Amino acid sequence: MGIFGRVKTIVQSDIHNFLDKVEDPVSMVKHYIRELEEQLDAAQGALSQQLLVERKHASLIEQTEAIVSKRSAQAELAVDRGEDHIAQIALREKLIHQERLAFYRSQYESIQLQTSQLTDQINQLKATYDTMQAKKHYLIARVNAAEAMQGVSTTLNNFDAGKVARGFARIEEKVWKLEADVSASRQMQAILHPAGAYGSQDPLKDSVALELEALKQRRAAKV
Repeated sequence: MGIFGRVKTIVQSDIHNFLDKVEDPVSMVKHYIRELEEQLDAAQGALSQQLLVERKHASLIEQTEAIVSKRSAQAELAVDRGEDHIAQIALREKLIHQERLAFYRSQYESIQLQTSQLTDQINQLKATYDTMQAKKHYLIARVNAAEAMQGVSTTLNNFDAGKVARGFARIEEKVWKLEADVSASRQMQAILHPAGAYGSQDPLKDSVALELEALKQRRAAKV
């Protein structure tokens, strides 16, 4: 099957079925796109050659028409002068070039038809190429999503929820024990060192100092 047949099969087929039948759908689509690009380049080259041939035939027709017109004028002039021999030569040349002109025109019509058909094929090929490009982006997104889902599924299958829960429970127990140790330490400090229990942040420190000073003064006055 040629490139046109393979491309037509992919473009017209259901994209999901195509994805299921190939091992690497993205690489496969990229491969077809590369082939399409090569075909487009080759078709553009063929069209350039076809247009060149068409222009050459158009020029050949124009030149032959000029010769037919010239020989016709020469024959008329020779008849007016009574030069029948020269008129016969001119008319012979005219008839020969008229036959050639008919042949050239027939060829030119065939060439124009070929050019038109080739142009249509290139347009179809370009449309197929654009479709494949769009499907390539869609396939890439779909494959990426499928791979991500497969990775998540694998992770979930290997995930031991009970083990993780037990691990978190042990961590939580350690945190509770640490908090209890800190709380107990603070309570013991308050019991063993009540004056310093508040540290530098004791809100009654200044009031206690004033009361102590006043008490000392009262006691001194009684002595």
